[in-house]
Amino acid sequence: MKHLGNQKNFTKIMLLAMFAFVSCEDYLDRAPELPLDDEAVFTIFSNAERYHNDLYANLQQRFNAVGDYQPVPMASASDESDSPLGSHGTQSFNMGNYDGNDAGLDNYYDGIRKANTFLSKASIIPFPSDAKKQQMLGETYFLRAFYFNEIVKRFGGMPIMDETNIILPGQNMKLPRNTYKECVDFILEDLEKAITNLPTTLTETEYGRATKGAAMALKARVLLFAASPLWQKEMGEDLWLKAAEAAKAVIDLKDENGAKVYELYSTGQGAGDYEQLFFLRREHGNKEIIFHKHASPAGFSSNEIKVWSPKGGNFGGDGAVCPTQNFVDLFEVADGTPFDWNNPAHTANPYANRDPRFYKTVLYNGCIWQGETLDLTYNADKDLSGVHRKTKEDTRTGYYVRKYLPEGVKYQTTNTSYHNWIYFRLAEMYLNYAEALNEVAGPDDARGMGATAREAVNSVRARSGVRNIAAASREEMRPKIWNERAVELSFEEHRWWDARRWKKAADWFGGSMYEMEIGRENGALTYEKKPFYTRIYRSYMDLYPIPVAEMRKNSLYHQNPGW
Repeated sequence: MKHLGNQKNFTKIMLLAMFAFVSCEDYLDRAPELPLDDEAVFTIFSNAERYHNDLYANLQQRFNAVGDYQPVPMASASDESDSPLGSHGTQSFNMGNYDGNDAGLDNYYDGIRKANTFLSKASIIPFPSDAKKQQMLGETYFLRAFYFNEIVKRFGGMPIMDETNIILPGQNMKLPRNTYKECVDFILEDLEKAITNLPTTLTETEYGRATKGAAMALKARVLLFAASPLWQKEMGEDLWLKAAEAAKAVIDLKDENGAKVYELYSTGQGAGDYEQLFFLRREHGNKEIIFHKHASPAGFSSNEIKVWSPKGGNFGGDGAVCPTQNFVDLFEVADGTPFDWNNPAHTANPYANRDPRFYKTVLYNGCIWQGETLDLTYNADKDLSGVHRKTKEDTRTGYYVRKYLPEGVKYQTTNTSYHNWIYFRLAEMYLNYAEALNEVAGPDDARGMGATAREAVNSVRARSGVRNIAAASREEMRPKIWNERAVELSFEEHRWWDARRWKKAADWFGGSMYEMEIGRENGALTYEKKPFYTRIYRSYMDLYPIPVAEMRKNSLYHQNPGW
């Protein structure tokens, strides 16, 4: 394949656009300030470096990722939560008529295009040292793999584009879809190059850039997806062992002094540490984060806080992310047993003695948030309803979300907090390892890797003060790992992809979504689990539809089955 024309003109246009994107705080967003041609950009290192920094601009902040108007998180298209207003983009998912238009296909291919351009010009860039060259090339290979994986996990096999076939904006692609296996192999090849070139650790001024650990973490996740039921047949080999080994390599990664690079964030505060890790960075002592979106501290007025914050009282939020009862029921009782609505001891007070992470994830009736006790009781007469649920539209489920909300960032204040969208963290690697190793050897055989699947899961639970799990077989352990991922990794987009790769989405995301209706009778609270919405999900929806506009651009595309 060969380069398409007008590459120099494209570079000029893109650099002008990049100039408009400059952030006053984020060094990763800086770009050249003049409409220079290729020679001027890539033969002057400072310009080439700014161009390279802009490769990070296609990383998305995923707090509000779905919908063109009042977007909300992916969680509200899964069984984790509901976004009650029709303007929120998840409604098309939940009604079964999603069109794929906000799936980010253009954004991710744009990131790939920029990476390919940089790689194609690497031979003329006057890098100041071999070490700098290796690092910048490693970051480029990592980001190209990251962006392409975002495409492939949504659509399956899609056209592979490298530095030999750079497609410019506005040009018809005219490339056939590669197979899923071909795409996975391409991604893994890029990641091996990234792992070879990237440093293990960074100086504090470089935090936010990709590292060897980030590339290793993406490799572990890609292998886990490829090993899963959705793709096992197409891959043609059992990849569970490779996925386990890749995840364990991240867990065991050491720096030049022999110290572990990553650790679960734990200061002895139990679930309090779980809550705080999303507001702290590596420079603050949080060694759990492997790779995150580098962004400035957020205040209440930012959509990533206001959209998620509760309504009513003095909270001032939109209340647009409402955990479902389906999700709340996944939190175990403190003794490690599943919550059971047929058990009177559980239902008498359904919020007592639950997994400690529940209290750091969900705002529920009677809890205290920002000094205010939530009253989420409901009565058809709004004057008799609780102050935080005057109508069903306030929270369609009877809950608000707490995870990701820094308690000190309040309505009508100027308080801010670091607010990390984390792409990879160590807890995921432990759970990836546990899942893959359980499929290989069951819960209690370490296969010489030092930790069993059960021990890996319990390491994550122990940080939050959760009781160890016990399981006697691979089959019994499997749903426990699924449930642990649902709780520990909630609202981080894992549930959305896990359900698909396990081929469980039709069971979990289709059918009835439940709310909690809390009333008062003779002075006592009553709890009723009620269906509020019937969602439509069919198995073919495990892959996204290719948008119609994209189908028109490329006559060689074929649409995913069922759409």
